[in-house]
Amino acid sequence: MMAKQDYSRVPLVLFALIVVGAGGWFGGVWFANRSAMENMPGMTSAKSMDMPGMSHESKTSGEMTSETMSGKGESTDADKETQSTHAAVMIDPALAKRLGVTVGIVESGPLNMNIQTVGIVQPDETRVNDVYLKTDGWVKDVFVDFTGKRIEKDSKLLSIYSPDFVSIQEEFISAREFASANRRSQLESSLQASALEKLRLLDIPEDEIQRLEQTGKPAKYLTLRSPLSGTVLEKNAFPGQRITSANMLYVVADLSKVWVQAKVYEYELTHVELGQPAIVHISAFPNEAFEGKVIFVQPSLDESSRTTDVRVELSNQDGRIKIGMFADVEIKHDMGTGLLVESAAVIRSGEKDIVFRVKGDKHYEPVAVHISPLKFGNRFQVLDGLAAGDKVVTSANFLLDSESRLRAGGGGAMPGMGGMDMGSGAKGDKEMIGHAH
Repeated sequence: MMAKQDYSRVPLVLFALIVVGAGGWFGGVWFANRSAMENMPGMTSAKSMDMPGMSHESKTSGEMTSETMSGKGESTDADKETQSTHAAVMIDPALAKRLGVTVGIVESGPLNMNIQTVGIVQPDETRVNDVYLKTDGWVKDVFVDFTGKRIEKDSKLLSIYSPDFVSIQEEFISAREFASANRRSQLESSLQASALEKLRLLDIPEDEIQRLEQTGKPAKYLTLRSPLSGTVLEKNAFPGQRITSANMLYVVADLSKVWVQAKVYEYELTHVELGQPAIVHISAFPNEAFEGKVIFVQPSLDESSRTTDVRVELSNQDGRIKIGMFADVEIKHDMGTGLLVESAAVIRSGEKDIVFRVKGDKHYEPVAVHISPLKFGNRFQVLDGLAAGDKVVTSANFLLDSESRLRAGGGGAMPGMGGMDMGSGAKGDKEMIGHAH
């Protein structure tokens, strides 16, 4: 009779076999991954690591690495600070193109500070005349009866009846007759000269005085004439109106030259000087630019707006520019020449300004630069840190800045830029990126 077999230990044996098999499988996977990682571009074993303080660059083509900045010779404080916060980055040209990296050149150029402001066209105050009558009377005829009319110098404006004017004419005629009858009388000659002076003080033209001397008959009406050629801006005279010497009858302005009154902020005043060229654009003439110059800067400042008035003179011989038009004004200040870099190339962190300088085909070196607070168009003036001819990154530099900071801090993105979505080329880019420690 066969003895019974004990099957109670079978589950324990099977469990032990499963544990041993799983351990062997995981161990094989671990050794396989370790071998693959050691063979990845840019990864180094403990035996092949460089000495402390030495930078290492992978020799594998198409990889992205970084290295701590180390300059030759003495370093400035700014360089040392940059070395502690940024590391150089290396990118394969093909990957740089996919990342959108573009390059510009630092070059010497003119430092033209252009101040943009707005203004209003106004008449030249030195070419404006307010027309008054120097006696009292009543308006008879108005020859210039609307504003905006173009008139010439000595054009008739209006005629008036003035008792004073008639009386002075009669006085002049009597004094002249007495002087002719008594040629030796100094008194009569003095009276004639006095009456003649009164006529001239009333702005009676010389041809009217000659007519009075020849005819000996006083004119009933006094004719008021324009003192200059120009445009009538105001008219305050009407037929039958009673006027006095206090009434302003006309405003006549020569508009062959006009002013543009613009406002400039306090901080811009250092770039505004008398005689500077200015370009004026008026919306009525979108395809034209009018050239003018600064002729006056107001000596006082508006305390509420922190602005001051700047006056630009424009030629207006054809009269197309109208009083009251709005204008865009560009005042140009020539500050000589200097070193210029595109503003897009400068990363302004608040504490310092960083530019990535291109060294060779794939080496991007962070450089601390000192730039002027002034901006010339879309460029900054470089005061220190770069030289003419240097190539700098003008786009995708914030991506380089992030990678550079990570490397300098001992971290850095994993292959493929730390999980950034590279689009369709992500897989290929991962194969092109390595690390240097």
